[in-house]
Amino acid sequence: MRISTSQMQQRAVERMLDQETQLSKTQQQVASGRRMLEPADDPAGAAQAMSLSRVISLTQQYQANADSASARQTNEEGVLSSITDLLQSMSTLVVQGNNDTNSASDRQAIATQLQQELNHLLDLANSKDANGEYLFSGYQSHTEPFTQDGSGTVTYQGDNGQRMLNIGSGVQIAMTDPGDAIFQDIPAGNGVFTAQAAAGNTGTGVITPGSATGSFSGGPYSVTFTQTSPNGPVTFQVLDKSESPPAEVTSGDYTSGADIDVNGAQVSVSGLPANGDTFTIAPSGNQDVFTTVNKLIHAFNQAGDDPVSRTALHNTVNSELTNLQNALQNVLLVRARVGSRLDAADSQKNTNAALILSAQTTLSTVQDLDYAQAASKLQLQLTGLQAAQQTYLSVAKLSLFNYI
Repeated sequence: MRISTSQMQQRAVERMLDQETQLSKTQQQVASGRRMLEPADDPAGAAQAMSLSRVISLTQQYQANADSASARQTNEEGVLSSITDLLQSMSTLVVQGNNDTNSASDRQAIATQLQQELNHLLDLANSKDANGEYLFSGYQSHTEPFTQDGSGTVTYQGDNGQRMLNIGSGVQIAMTDPGDAIFQDIPAGNGVFTAQAAAGNTGTGVITPGSATGSFSGGPYSVTFTQTSPNGPVTFQVLDKSESPPAEVTSGDYTSGADIDVNGAQVSVSGLPANGDTFTIAPSGNQDVFTTVNKLIHAFNQAGDDPVSRTALHNTVNSELTNLQNALQNVLLVRARVGSRLDAADSQKNTNAALILSAQTTLSTVQDLDYAQAASKLQLQLTGLQAAQQTYLSVAKLSLFNYI
């Protein structure tokens, strides 16, 4: 077979081009730090790298969500801490005011201070986060949760939704707590029943909040006191107002401070009730904290220096101070839940970080370049290219004309 000069030159050029292609690819690998420049370089490795990249990207988004959730929870916990301090301050102020040594002007000053603290409480309930969204509006994050009308009545404008956020594979965390669960859904009285004095009482009888001694049922009940003569004994009668006509539950002679048992409820009345004075024992409902404080403000503003006015104040304080303590306990309960969510977010962030590191390490093993091996390969390819070039120069000189 004859081999022409052109064939030898063509083959020499092809070898040089092949060497240049391999050298160029190695140079690109060194420059990029990647062993695989395209899927064809390692199909199985490319598929694994794509899978690992998806895991890293998704986990990084979970991590960003966890950071956002932690920031929001930290903000909420700070606001709830301020609300806790404020409610404790109110409780202390109410106890101080429920003292007969205070004058009417002293009690009005206390009412003024309670009003200021109520305004501060309303501001805290309408707090926003760093993004300008309301913390306690539920899903309605751009709606001011609590508004107050001219009469002082506070209305909730949000909903009871709780925004959730994924912070890990199959792991969700609540971002918010709705305002109604914090400030409105608060059991009144002792959580089982409420004990209150009628507004028209003229004696000095003061009723305690009472306690449940069994399964409280029925009601509401009225406890009415009777004194037929100025020096005669005082008696009481308990009626079940849910019956028609009201049915007597119990009755007897009144002794100041003695317990009165009513179908699982136990209360006591101290002082001297006037003829016809009435107290009500009713199943507990819910009362928002703003209504509780407003009732206390009204009671301190209206209380005079006469015994009847002071008695009305004592009865209101006995009832509403319990409600204020219930509001405080409810806020503390929400704070505990927020703290638990913060712990959960921190724990999940550690898990996410570990997963990201593991996936990145595996991805590096799959696609990153071994620089020592690549440097050796690059030098070898460069030497090969130089050899091919020298060979081509030698072949190009082979001609009979060189010997003529």
